Amino acid sequence: MEETRSGWKPNPVFSSMPHSMGRGSREDIVWEALERVNGKPTPTMGAMQAAMGNESQIRIVQDTIRAYLDAHGLRDLAELGARAGGAA
Repeated sequence: MEETRSGWKPNPVFSSMPHSMGRGSREDIVWEALERVNGKPTPTMGAMQAAMGNESQIRIVQDTIRAYLDAHGLRDLAELGARAGGAA
């Protein structure tokens, strides 16, 4: 999947192993889930392939965010932001 965060670059000092095991990986999962809630297409893959990588975690986070938005009668994250901005 192509990186869509503006200004984000992988840190050349750390190998991919610490990133994949730590906070960086969790941030990647949440970021990707938020983008999918906003309409980014989900890649096509089998259940086994999804379970072996971050895909299953991305889908859980995406489902949780979607359920939260649905429970509050919100279409997407932009609507959540607009509502939160109006409440401030």
